[in-house]
Amino acid sequence: MSLFQNLKSELIRKPNSGKHLPFVDGLRFLAIVPVIFQHANERLFKYGNLPELKGWEEQVSFLISRGTIGVFIFFAISGFILSLPFSRENSKLNYKTYLKRRWQRIEPPFIFWMTCCALILLVMQAYPIGELLWHYLATVTYTHQLFYQEYSIINPVAWSLEVEIQFYLLAPFFAFAYFQVRSLAKRRSLLIAGIFGWILLQHGMGWHLQPWKATLLGQLPHFLVGVLAADLYQKPVKWIRDFRFWDLVFSLLLLTLAYTWTEELGKTFLFELSLLGLLLSAIYGRYTSRILSLSWISIIGGMCYTLYLMHLPLLEGYYSFIARFGQWSGYIGQLSISLIIVLPIIFLCSVIAFRWIEQPFMKKKDQKSLRSNPIGKQVLSKA
Repeated sequence: MSLFQNLKSELIRKPNSGKHLPFVDGLRFLAIVPVIFQHANERLFKYGNLPELKGWEEQVSFLISRGTIGVFIFFAISGFILSLPFSRENSKLNYKTYLKRRWQRIEPPFIFWMTCCALILLVMQAYPIGELLWHYLATVTYTHQLFYQEYSIINPVAWSLEVEIQFYLLAPFFAFAYFQVRSLAKRRSLLIAGIFGWILLQHGMGWHLQPWKATLLGQLPHFLVGVLAADLYQKPVKWIRDFRFWDLVFSLLLLTLAYTWTEELGKTFLFELSLLGLLLSAIYGRYTSRILSLSWISIIGGMCYTLYLMHLPLLEGYYSFIARFGQWSGYIGQLSISLIIVLPIIFLCSVIAFRWIEQPFMKKKDQKSLRSNPIGKQVLSKA
């Protein structure tokens, strides 16, 4: 076996249930890459010395700035993965096992990387030690938004993990109750009405604005779209499954997401429809599913948690360093050359960190309890 094959075998996601859905990791790849590009673009503007952008360069920068849609794709994937096992007949709920597995899977790497970020800020003397300590404690307990109503100074991307945790705590109860409704038409109609009703409530209560939009109140529809996609995946609707143009609309849906991520009510409805369509394209698109399931795409998507936690500090350090060289090209030139250099650095560091820091916590800790609990096997292995 070649070195590449050995590396591939080590890095490919191996769920405890034994059932791997490569297109899901492909969707994770699709989610993490725009986020990295967006943050790289922001750091270039933050630290770089750029000339005035031309019209087409402004459009390129705008599209890259839409990278936050990757976070919303992550939310939908979580809704899909965490609810999918409950869509099966005779599903059971073991909340204790569920919480135990979630803690073992996500908490140790999270604490490790947040501690590293805090120590870097401490060495840099960026904040007084007392202030830094309180922000650190709020970050690692997923309560920073609750206490500070702003992104964490330890690592700003942690805001979305706070939202994820809020959903994780509620997901088993919601998914179990939802799939207890045996009538497909009834439960799907109720869920669709719930998604659009919640959007109306968000805009009426102001939950789509800060500080509420950085909580589950502001992000719940994305997760519910994932639940609906899981239902349609497990029990397909014939006309959806047989639709011939999923591959064609996939790219159009991505662009629609980019241009409908706003605070406007009408565009928010269209955003959620496009998000559902994107998931269905990944499931039923003949070529889209194959592309997303390619091994290298699936591997990168499978280590998205490490990439998400690591990429911003690396980008901060890199772009603050190259800023010392001043203006050495136009916007496209600086962005392209800087990405050619920094992306391999990010992915190499993430491969190492994924293999030795995150992956050990993805392994089964309690064979007997998970073997006796099919929901534990199916849900909890797909963090």
